[in-house]
Amino acid sequence: MLGSVSRHRRQARRRTSPHAAWPLGKAVPRGQTRGLIAAALALSGGSFGQAQGAPRIGAAPPFVVHYALSFLSLPVGQADLTTALTDDRYTLTIEGGLTGLAGWFFQGSGSAESRGHLSKVAAVPDAFRIDSHYGTMPVLVRIAYNAGLVRKAEVEPEPAPKPDRVPVRPADLIGVTDPVGMLIVPEGSASLTASLCDRRIPIFDGAVRADLVLSRGAVVAVDKGPYHGPALDCRVRWVPVAEHRAKGSSVRRMAQNDDLHVRLAPVPGRGVLLPLVITVATGWGTARIEATQWGAPQRATAPSVRSD
Repeated sequence: MLGSVSRHRRQARRRTSPHAAWPLGKAVPRGQTRGLIAAALALSGGSFGQAQGAPRIGAAPPFVVHYALSFLSLPVGQADLTTALTDDRYTLTIEGGLTGLAGWFFQGSGSAESRGHLSKVAAVPDAFRIDSHYGTMPVLVRIAYNAGLVRKAEVEPEPAPKPDRVPVRPADLIGVTDPVGMLIVPEGSASLTASLCDRRIPIFDGAVRADLVLSRGAVVAVDKGPYHGPALDCRVRWVPVAEHRAKGSSVRRMAQNDDLHVRLAPVPGRGVLLPLVITVATGWGTARIEATQWGAPQRATAPSVRSD
């Protein structure tokens, strides 16, 4: 899952986009994209046109979801997603790492954060960052946005350029979100409906530009696990747009993968949805990210005593 450390240490030249105020990073290291960002791969978003204010919800206590990561039904990691909402502003923070055999071999851990405001249909980021480590090597990503326009992107270290990379055009950097901000979906004034899945999410992670296309929605009843109630199941397709390797076998497999799914559930009193379960089928088995805690842990109660 993690890319080669030596390959990431090679430096590439920076370039400047005509629509960006500062230099753009060349490309996100493959291990970074498949590490923390992979946890966000099958998630939500919306149409990022002209943003309009979401209903004011006032300040609310942070909402924490704990996730367990597994592959082939074996535990490989864990992560915490903390959501803080104040009026139409949001801050999403992910902290996680690899555990078990995966942690023994790869020693990957880190955090990511997205800050911005909520429109009626999506999160519109102002800033995005990743601070992570793979072994002893730090990987840093910083992106600044202005109303959906990428103003600055930095990635350290930068990998060497490849001749078959599809270049990023200035138009590709307009109306995009980040890989963490897409995790939150405004529920809107209507009740939970399957049509909430019908959306295309333009994502920029520091260099790679892709779309996530959600469809085939279904409202289901969940009665097992930390959350009980209605949830929204969506099928997901990953569509590469720019800075991917056009001839890359992993890019081709991911683009052809028709077995990516996300289950979204409402956060009590916040008017938004967050991921409950993500599944990604691979040629070697299924990767699964599943919530094991939904909000504050339940207080322990004394067991009732039955009298005969």
